[in-house]
Amino acid sequence: MSAKTGIFLSLVLICLGLLPAAVAAQGSIGPLQQFQFGSVVTSSARAGSLAYLITLSPSSAFPPQGPIPGFLRTDGTPQGTFSLQPLAIRFANSHGNLMFFTCAVAPGDLGLCRSDGTAAGTFPITQGLSLALDSGAVELPVTLSIPERGLELFSAGPRSESTDFELWATDGTPEGTRLVEDINPEGASNPRWMTALAGRLFFLADTPQGRELWRSDGTPEGTERVQDFHEPGTGISLVAAGGALFVLVDSESGLEVWRSDGTEAGTVRVLELSSRLGRYQAAGRHLFFVTRDAGGQEMWAVNGGEGEAVRVLETETFSDLLLFPVGDHVAFSLEDDHGLEPWWSDGTPEGTRRIADICPGPCNSFIYFAGTYGGRAVLVADDGVSGPEPWLTDGTAAGTFRLGDFCPGECGSFPNAQEVHGWLVLVMSDRSIWVSDGTRDGAWTVGNVIDTPVTSVVFPDRIFFASSQLRIPSGPIVFSSLPVTAPPVPPAPQDPWLESARVPGFRFKVRIDGQAVGRQEAACTARTLCVSGALAGRSEVFLRVSESNPAGRLWPSLVKLTTSSVEVWALQTAGGHLRYYRLEGSDPAGSILAGILDRDGFQVIPGALESAAGEAKAPKPPQPPGKWIESKTVPGFRVQARLTADGKSRILRREPCMAETFCLSGAVQGLADLLVRVSGPKPNGYFWPAMARFAPATIEVWVQQRKTGKVRYYRLNAPPAGSSQLDGYVDRLGFKK
Repeated sequence: MSAKTGIFLSLVLICLGLLPAAVAAQGSIGPLQQFQFGSVVTSSARAGSLAYLITLSPSSAFPPQGPIPGFLRTDGTPQGTFSLQPLAIRFANSHGNLMFFTCAVAPGDLGLCRSDGTAAGTFPITQGLSLALDSGAVELPVTLSIPERGLELFSAGPRSESTDFELWATDGTPEGTRLVEDINPEGASNPRWMTALAGRLFFLADTPQGRELWRSDGTPEGTERVQDFHEPGTGISLVAAGGALFVLVDSESGLEVWRSDGTEAGTVRVLELSSRLGRYQAAGRHLFFVTRDAGGQEMWAVNGGEGEAVRVLETETFSDLLLFPVGDHVAFSLEDDHGLEPWWSDGTPEGTRRIADICPGPCNSFIYFAGTYGGRAVLVADDGVSGPEPWLTDGTAAGTFRLGDFCPGECGSFPNAQEVHGWLVLVMSDRSIWVSDGTRDGAWTVGNVIDTPVTSVVFPDRIFFASSQLRIPSGPIVFSSLPVTAPPVPPAPQDPWLESARVPGFRFKVRIDGQAVGRQEAACTARTLCVSGALAGRSEVFLRVSESNPAGRLWPSLVKLTTSSVEVWALQTAGGHLRYYRLEGSDPAGSILAGILDRDGFQVIPGALESAAGEAKAPKPPQPPGKWIESKTVPGFRVQARLTADGKSRILRREPCMAETFCLSGAVQGLADLLVRVSGPKPNGYFWPAMARFAPATIEVWVQQRKTGKVRYYRLNAPPAGSSQLDGYVDRLGFKK
């Protein structure tokens, strides 16, 4: 062995010895877990990292030892779901990690309770008080959280004077519950329309002078009158939008719109109309509202910052304009000579328009708005061909498309849509759960829940569903949980899933170096999906899924011939289970090409494939074992390789391959175990040999530069038992030009 060769091999050994094993970041979506029996859920709410559920009568299904009272807490897992006391009647709202609710303190005695998710931390906080209840909701208390003050403010009065409602505050303890201010000493002030803005509570109160706008920071000295608003019979609504408080005063004489910064001097009327108030909706920086008169309807927008009111739409129709907030915009439905179609407004007349004529002609397409995703609206519409299906829109015709034909034929899909950690989760009326990446036909089903969910709660690592289908009064239902920890896929306009008959039953998305969206290459080796990045025709990432293994799982294998970082989303189409991997990029002076064999992988479902993984090291170089393998796609170089597993060695043979690359197989002809690429010359003046392998065995590689006759030897050692590493190797000082 020459001195130069010895120095080179020593350098390889030192580099490989110092480099730690690459660790691939992982995440997943699914599988759907149906884990909990209990009573029918009537309502739910979330506080902090927990959700709370109110159920009907107790059920003996959970826990096995005894019945469930009608108040549960859950973190979305079976072990984190259990009952609490006292029994909840109606949720009020949350304050940090505390949940406030009305509860039965004693027979006929309704109090305000709190819970931190523990039995010891669940108790009444009002003693001898009657709670004011919302006129439109039975047993729903008038209360609001002001997190900046660490207080929950609510309307209540002494039980002996059950109609003398005033403003009270609590820090969540009985001793920290107190009267804030007796605003109306001559009677009840009846605090209501509670609205939070900039760490203060704004509300309407009755005084001897009339109905007034008040503010409070939870202290007597910080509780002050802001403005007087007419006689008690006038309809007044409070709504915060764009950092300002709006007061909508609706009376027989018309509508007044006031904007307030929370002070009397800063409370000014911005609009006065003779028409009456219809609907209104806060949307980011804007307040949108609809007015009606004998001639039809108008839509107005007020910017919270400047307070300027602009009429954005006039229409002679009297059908309801259903306002749906989407960021600073509002989506709504309107019927004209194009039928009932979805519309969009950015708060200006020129930016208020029909989104698209989804059902061409006078037919109606719009059915309802189902949710939002990525700053866009999800709506259910019928294009007149495929029936009702979910669509996604950014407010433009070009950015409006059907997410998929989830019920092929004339039948329809009627989902509830929710964004969950960058993914769109669709709960269909047929109880199937779908996950979409927000592209055309980019959705897949993860399973079905037993009953139609009445509520869903998003936790840091999952979405939790509780059902309400009342087949049998007080009958059991199943709680469902869908783990969601995979990051969203690249937000490319044209980003189809990659599929190949070589890897049946799976779809993939690939991102290289955080920017380039991977494209599938036709030239590839057997049972493998080959993916290129910025340069078409040059595969850099190679994906495979094993057919079988001793653990009874399907093992994805990911290897690469690039020093860039690589992210891969692998979807098992039959089971709806998605797994995410990140292979870190090589250090500028490093030589390891990270690879992975996921031994957890997927459950065995008919229609998947086979593969394996390892690491690199170079002992004393032996002589090449056989004949040199040459390829017209790698001019100027030739290779030999040997695979050793279970004490048996096998010389690898050449297989058809892509440009600049040798594909070499071992025991199974046609199935490449090793990929060798020689690229360059690179900016440092060298040709770089790079190796990626699918076999978790020891692989030796000899590369010869034909012009000089120089040989480089590389050894990729078998990984330790149970290891998931499929590391390859790149030699940045391979061969001089």
